[in-house]
Amino acid sequence: MQIRRKRIRNPQRYLYELSEGESFYLAVPVKSEDLRSLRFYGLEEGTTKIPIPRKSVTEANANGKWIPLKHLPKEERTIEHEYHRTDWQGGDHYGTCYQTRECYQRKFIPPTEIAFTMEGGVVCSPLLQNSDENNDAIKTTMNLLLEMFGRFEIWSQEKTPVTPPGKQRSVPWEILKPGTKLQDDWETYVTEIITQRPKKQRKVIKQRHEFLWEQKPDFCVVGSQNFWGYVVYGFQKKDLYIFECNKPDNATYVFRGDWEAASQLTKTEILSGHVQEKRIFHTDHWKENLRKLIAKYE
Repeated sequence: MQIRRKRIRNPQRYLYELSEGESFYLAVPVKSEDLRSLRFYGLEEGTTKIPIPRKSVTEANANGKWIPLKHLPKEERTIEHEYHRTDWQGGDHYGTCYQTRECYQRKFIPPTEIAFTMEGGVVCSPLLQNSDENNDAIKTTMNLLLEMFGRFEIWSQEKTPVTPPGKQRSVPWEILKPGTKLQDDWETYVTEIITQRPKKQRKVIKQRHEFLWEQKPDFCVVGSQNFWGYVVYGFQKKDLYIFECNKPDNATYVFRGDWEAASQLTKTEILSGHVQEKRIFHTDHWKENLRKLIAKYE
């Protein structure tokens, strides 16, 4: 049974053929017109991956989301953005400014981190179970496939041609090019990730990466999947590894020790286990805080 919708609110409407507690998969047999979507979301044959966050559902799945709490009093929040003004002589002035505004308080909803397996030309969800307690996970999985492909099919456990490996660990980011990177490669990658952001944010994000490059790291590594857009700046003599992202409202993660092991963890595992050495938010003190941290381990 193939289902085509923009979004699903009540998944039980589509599970009437399944009995309570029955296991099933959500699957999309890939067609030639789906190849662009596969590349766009980073799904590949023979792999199990969390889709690259592109739109609202994949973004929430990979990175979580903030819910405004409009019933609570507003709070002050510092917002970073680029500005451009022209003086009375016609001269252009550019820079980064920080504005404090009254904003709704908000609650962070952690990422669901649902991964999909592609094998035999079929994109397949994890094994799901038809029960009320799994309703939210089923709905999220359905809407992920709808965002990526605009359709999905419900396959029984017996009929599905793909059995996602139960013991395979889904890695939320990949280290694509480990080792020292040439500046041209680094600039190309940074340019690529900032083009995914709104114009007003691009210069701010690029300046952050340029600042970290100027600190002369020993190597630079790029990442993908649900940490897509992160760049790792490694200071080996200091045993310090800075993970910088491509979003203004995210944070810079700093690790010491086995940074490659840290790269195999999900954001949820990092935050709940306090694995990071430091988590530095993008405020007007961001550069100063990083300088102090790097100098601390001289």
